[in-house]
Amino acid sequence: MNRLGIATLAVTLTATASLAAQVPADTATLAPVIVTADRRAMPAADVTTAVTVITGAELRERGIRFVADALRDVPGLALAQVGSMGGVTSLFTRGGNSNYTKVLIDGVPVNQSGGAYDFADLTTTDIERIEIVRGPASVIYGSDAVSGVVQIFTRQGTGPARIEAGIEAGSRHASDAQLSASGGGTGGGYALGFSRFDADGNYPFNSHYRNGTITGAAHAAPDSLTMAALTMRYTERSYRFPTDGAGNLTDSNQVSNTDRVVLGVDATRRLRRDLEARLALALHSGDDAFVDMPDGPADSTGFAFASRRNAFTSRRSADLRLVFRPGRRLVLTAGSQVELERERQGSETTSNFGGGAGSDAAFFDEARHTWAGYAQASAGIAPGLSADLGVRLDDNSTFGTFVTARAGVVQRIADTRLRVSAGNAFKAPTFSETFAATPYEAGNPSLRPERATSWDAGVEQSLAGGLAVIGVTYFDQRFRDLIQYIPAAPGAPTYANLAAANARGLEATAEIRPIPAVSLAAQYTGLRTRVANAGASSSVAFQAGAALLRRPAHAGRIGVRARAGARAMLTASLDLTGPREDVDFRPYPEVRVTLPAYHTVELAGELGLARDERGADRVMVTARVRNLFDAQYEEVLGFPALGRTVAVGARVRM
Repeated sequence: MNRLGIATLAVTLTATASLAAQVPADTATLAPVIVTADRRAMPAADVTTAVTVITGAELRERGIRFVADALRDVPGLALAQVGSMGGVTSLFTRGGNSNYTKVLIDGVPVNQSGGAYDFADLTTTDIERIEIVRGPASVIYGSDAVSGVVQIFTRQGTGPARIEAGIEAGSRHASDAQLSASGGGTGGGYALGFSRFDADGNYPFNSHYRNGTITGAAHAAPDSLTMAALTMRYTERSYRFPTDGAGNLTDSNQVSNTDRVVLGVDATRRLRRDLEARLALALHSGDDAFVDMPDGPADSTGFAFASRRNAFTSRRSADLRLVFRPGRRLVLTAGSQVELERERQGSETTSNFGGGAGSDAAFFDEARHTWAGYAQASAGIAPGLSADLGVRLDDNSTFGTFVTARAGVVQRIADTRLRVSAGNAFKAPTFSETFAATPYEAGNPSLRPERATSWDAGVEQSLAGGLAVIGVTYFDQRFRDLIQYIPAAPGAPTYANLAAANARGLEATAEIRPIPAVSLAAQYTGLRTRVANAGASSSVAFQAGAALLRRPAHAGRIGVRARAGARAMLTASLDLTGPREDVDFRPYPEVRVTLPAYHTVELAGELGLARDERGADRVMVTARVRNLFDAQYEEVLGFPALGRTVAVGARVRM
């Protein structure tokens, strides 16, 4: 399989690999090939980074509909969703900020400028696999890849033409319909997908979520030296919610709508036996709108009783690189990338303090561009010993230049693997932090990027001939030049690089396969975060010595996957989340609180009812239960998470 991408760190697993999302590639026993950041196939044992792979088969077996639900089971990752389906969903990788993880779909960066990404709307429609890299990766991916990278790869189309359809219904009037078609041969292939999801949320009114997604991919190999691929993903969603910023039920008609487009083109040409050229083009655009009109005649006084906000964002990039293989154990990569970012924001707020309604409006339309050059070397130094080294220079039109570097070494001794890596990374300021121009918010064109340095070390041990694998990784991250809002005179910049924080912890994994039909897996993350420099903050949310918000100090998962007979598959898991810090903004002044620990249980199963001539399941019925015991908890203070949900459905392959 040849997967191309502007930012590809792909891991190919055999179909008999581990239980589910929680088993990282650096501890998996059946991961024979990895395509690293320089896009070459290499043994998994040579990889110096911590990588987790979630296959599309695992997603379907567990009935996972949103990528965020799969990421919850990955060591080192914590998610926080504001309420039920559709609420803003933030990812914290190894204790880093929620805008410190780069997200790519078929190689196309989809973060907003400045790193933010809302996982609430990313469905598993037509996903072939998800790959998560933990640790700094700016040397390959540039801005935003401070503490990790999440890559989504959709189906490309291989083998005989086929059509798959599925339908599901469940709690909260949920309905889910999916349809896909794919096929291909040695000269090329295609894949198309469609899904539509609807469900009610937690609240008694103005609480509904809708998501429609269309995917497409085509690839061609006109000769043995050339390959080209085109991918597309379009998402349209509508999210209605009645809550204010503290979780109070206050509004019957506010709604948020989003349209997102992802396009990618990837081409490879082998120039000679040991040299190839690769070109990747990427486009991501998003159109977000929020509308809250007066609910009735009585709702026309006070601050911001009506408001509208619109934001259009786009990221376009081109990446050209050469990959040189002068020897069997040495690969050299050199490349250049150009990226253009644009953001257009407009807002209007209407207030009435008793003297009549008045409106305030704000608008900006700005762009910035970045040129980058990078190089990387991967080498087998000696039998069992491999290393990689990379360096990158980014030159941005607003903040200037930034240099990143990363190095890693892995040593294999019999059934033991030792790994260590270190590097730095950065995140560019947001457009608002740089360009905003309102009475209360003024951008600072002199801002520097937020930066991080990080290192980790891990050991993996295979036991009983590979029937059991255990792994432990320690990581340490230091975040500096964090950007803060500061009060200032009208027109003076309200943002500055002032604060600092640290995060360190332990990731542990274990997998046991007592018999071929059963796999047991467990993972644990211990995390310690601290504010090293509060900067100008006077809020309890960010005080020197305090823990960073919404990152649990302890989290883990225990899961089992079992095949019963030839046609039935059962999965079960217990997820445990420890206490985490948050802030209650309802009183004045705000109060720091500790959210209690909680645990949830998940069950899923599928049963094949009919098979085709090749012996593959043709008709399957599915069932799943999330939060089996209806645990009551909050990932964000004031916003109750979903309780028990039940869904049943069927899938058909033709």
